[in-house]
Amino acid sequence: MKQVIKFEASWCGPCKTYSPKFNQVASEMVGVSFETVDVDREDPRILEYGVRNVPTTVVVENGQIRKQAGSMSVDELKAFIG
Repeated sequence: MKQVIKFEASWCGPCKTYSPKFNQVASEMVGVSFETVDVDREDPRILEYGVRNVPTTVVVENGQIRKQAGSMSVDELKAFIG
């Protein structure tokens, strides 16, 4: 199953504007797992995926990892997820 992970922080302005778009896409796409990770909680995947900026979106599918830093529109996010 394709997994989409959004790395964010509560103090991050762009994260706050990106969250509703991310949640909209999550509600529209079936067969895809969506998750949000707060970088201040020291999740080990922050290092594993090399997250250096927030927001960062990571797509994990069939052992392949793609990541995109920054906010995206709904259409850009859907295209990134594939």
